[in-house]
Amino acid sequence: MIQNAVKSLSIKTLILGSFILYAFTAEVVLAGFGVTPPHVRNTSMTRGTVYDQQILLVRGNPTESLKASFSISAPDFDGWVEILEGDEIILPRGENKVPINVRVRVPSDAEFKDYRGNIMIKTGPVDDSLSVGAVNISLGAQVNIDLNVIDRVIKEFRVRRVGVSDLNEGRKLGWLYFPGKINFKMMIENTGNVDISPSLVKFDIYDTSNRYLLEETVNIRRIKRVQPFSTEEVVAEIPTRLPAGNYMARFSIYNDEDIVHSGEVSLSIKPYGTLQTAGFGFFGLSIPHKISIILPMVSILLLISIIVFIRFNQRRRYSR
Repeated sequence: MIQNAVKSLSIKTLILGSFILYAFTAEVVLAGFGVTPPHVRNTSMTRGTVYDQQILLVRGNPTESLKASFSISAPDFDGWVEILEGDEIILPRGENKVPINVRVRVPSDAEFKDYRGNIMIKTGPVDDSLSVGAVNISLGAQVNIDLNVIDRVIKEFRVRRVGVSDLNEGRKLGWLYFPGKINFKMMIENTGNVDISPSLVKFDIYDTSNRYLLEETVNIRRIKRVQPFSTEEVVAEIPTRLPAGNYMARFSIYNDEDIVHSGEVSLSIKPYGTLQTAGFGFFGLSIPHKISIILPMVSILLLISIIVFIRFNQRRRYSR
């Protein structure tokens, strides 16, 4: 009985020793591989929509570099889906998370229906070969594609944050007055399925006590559009004719006729030339001042055209 116990202990010791020796002499991939999120999903796309989504390739113990290859299966919507990084990428040693970016482009003639597919991800050694004594474990994952193209345009956005910088007061040049430029920054999240931007940004500017309304002004240039399902900072350029000083501004951000977001910001206008930021040029002028520039130029061009026309006809007469 004692001999059997000794024999059993010897076998266990041998197994344990073999395991320890194996752990120190062989290259083994012990950690798993996965993706997050495990899907590309959008149920409110329409024709012409471009949708980007980031997927993280996750490894628990990245002791070696690996190569990840991608295969897209989309029988009903072939060519819509692409991985911006290409068909293969390297998962570097020591990196637990490596992002890839999936882009979906819906063509202008797409059918309005649901679309299903997947992206297969396989990993393997970088050089497609193993060193002597190495153990290769090929890991993979699947990303499901779930899309819905609908016959409805959705024009919606959220305002994540706003901000305004100090600015120079306006300046007078001859008879022209160039107003100060308020650069009103907005972080816009497009929650619809078409390109969008605020249709109007309105500022009501008060004194520091927030009691007396001094100026009402709106943006004078079109605001940059944000793509569907994207978040981007855009700027509304708003003129002001107020002198240097500190003010309070109540702002309203519009989506067509609806106010999407409103609030208050402090406004600091510096004496002209204090800051290096550029103010308004021609576009900031009032309509009468624009006309006062354009009308003489048009008149001169018209006069030159008439003179050239008359001389041309005179030469034709003399040539006859």
